[in-house]
Amino acid sequence: MKMCTIPPPPPPPTLPNINSPTNVQKNGQINEPSFDPEICTWASEHPELREACFKNKICYEKPPFAYKYRYFESILQIGPTCGLVALSMAVNGEASPDELLSIAKLEGYTSNGEMFSCKNMVKLTEKAFSLAEVEGVCCTLKKGGLYSSETIKRLLNGAVLLVPYDADCNHSPCLKNGHTAHWALVCGIIIINHPGEDFISDQKNVYVLCRHGKSKYVSAWNLYDLAQSNNNLYEFSPKKGADGLVYVLPEGGIGGENGLRDQFLIFEGY
Repeated sequence: MKMCTIPPPPPPPTLPNINSPTNVQKNGQINEPSFDPEICTWASEHPELREACFKNKICYEKPPFAYKYRYFESILQIGPTCGLVALSMAVNGEASPDELLSIAKLEGYTSNGEMFSCKNMVKLTEKAFSLAEVEGVCCTLKKGGLYSSETIKRLLNGAVLLVPYDADCNHSPCLKNGHTAHWALVCGIIIINHPGEDFISDQKNVYVLCRHGKSKYVSAWNLYDLAQSNNNLYEFSPKKGADGLVYVLPEGGIGGENGLRDQFLIFEGY
């Protein structure tokens, strides 16, 4: 008896590899990724935004319902200076991380560059704005409400956030009780589909665009995940506590009202 064999289906088409060696120049710099002309065309004005959406498979074929993005030059951190670097990016490097480190040490906010108090970060922001001659930008400390319709609307209106959170091994938000506390500059937002009556009814519908000191690329994270991570900053890392360095911790710890948990800074007026 004859048996018929059906040939296997052809493999799916290969998506462009944004990390392909063909995108690396001889001097080690990364060229603009060679995107499929049909992918994320709505973000063509900002290659770094388009790359972030490509990596995270956000709105490949059609534009999002709404988005807002503000470009900031990336600055990479040296040592535990993530908060200082994020703040320096917020003023476009006009107050450098080294300058901010000197001020923070002088004011007693830090020992090695760590910033474990949002209240102290607000005070440092005032000095950074003065040093960078930033005018018209208002900095407000917010307690709670990172994942809220109010915050989302403010982001859509051009607000920028400075948010502490727990960073996973790839620096995305995670839940480690505060043991990997990190800072990110939220410089944009994407609402994928029409939100209906409530921006927060669908936790998978809202992404924020972020920069931080461990990567030169823009990151796209789910806002709900970032808010959960921000809300789980309960305690200083025991591992860091045993590393022989001296850290400045606020009264009540990082989980208290003088610390980081469930708090963030919002900048408006850029």
